Amino acid sequence: MTDGKIWQVMLKLRAFMPWQILKELNPPPYLKQYAKEKIRSLIASQVRAGILQVLNEDPPVFGFPGESVEKVMRRCLICGKPFIPVQDSDQYCSDECEREYRKRLLERMRREKGMKERRRYEKWEEELIWETLSKYGCKTEILQNLAKRLNRHPETIKSKFKKMKRKRRAVA
Repeated sequence: MTDGKIWQVMLKLRAFMPWQILKELNPPPYLKQYAKEKIRSLIASQVRAGILQVLNEDPPVFGFPGESVEKVMRRCLICGKPFIPVQDSDQYCSDECEREYRKRLLERMRREKGMKERRRYEKWEEELIWETLSKYGCKTEILQNLAKRLNRHPETIKSKFKKMKRKRRAVA
């Protein structure tokens, strides 16, 4: 890992973050820490010498004079807002956008599996589940009858009953 190789990557990228240089160099695992230190020291010396400048403080972005921080920016896949990634895997500008992505992903997976949209239990449904299952138990035949009547899966009805039991125990 020579300064020359690191410098070549810097010239190629023009505006960069230290992790981008490390990614380009792709050192073997046993040299990764050494490469990080070498990159840090080379960047610091070039900034002191005035060859490189700090384009952004947090996260740190470096570049040659006249370069723009826009070169390292990405667009958020949810809201479309430009942002500077802290690491290579960053695709979203904030935690809120990442949560929104996960919500959409789960919804899409649910649809692909043929599951309908989640719907809450209405009061009468909860009462029917409680009365039936507390009287007759969670037998397969009873669960299947309830499932047909409520248009739900037997396992979801069983799960709802267990939650209702826990809730009533906690109140008592």
